[in-house]
Amino acid sequence: MRAHTIVVGYDGSSDARRALDTAMDHVADDGIVHVVTAFDPPSRHEVARMLDTLPPEFRDSFNVEASPRGYLQDAIRLLEMRGLRHEAHFVDDHAAPAILDVADEVDADLIVIGTRGLGRVERFLRGSVSARVANHARTSLMMVHHDEDEAA
Repeated sequence: MRAHTIVVGYDGSSDARRALDTAMDHVADDGIVHVVTAFDPPSRHEVARMLDTLPPEFRDSFNVEASPRGYLQDAIRLLEMRGLRHEAHFVDDHAAPAILDVADEVDADLIVIGTRGLGRVERFLRGSVSARVANHARTSLMMVHHDEDEAA
């Protein structure tokens, strides 16, 4: 299946990389891949607590968005290496609503997301981004499942 407009969630994990690879393999020749990296900003209290753990000389250069923005840049490099049209979305929100909102905004044909293979307890306590996206997506969804062999 080749889709014209694909939205893929990307957080730098190996599961997200598999999802991005899958999206790149399934985009039509004249299609576009929209990469979504979500960043749910920590509260001021959480930031203050993080800053307290850093040596004073590093506090001015502390940036809580650095890693998520770096993940997005990695995804962009991969898309450019394949010569694919793409658009990057850095969204201040939880992952599931960020992916769903971008999919609605760009009228996506397909959403591609990775799954982490959470255990029952962790899935119950934390919930699952892939499950939330699956429950609320208004378009086709492809879930790229966790590779058990890779985890071992």
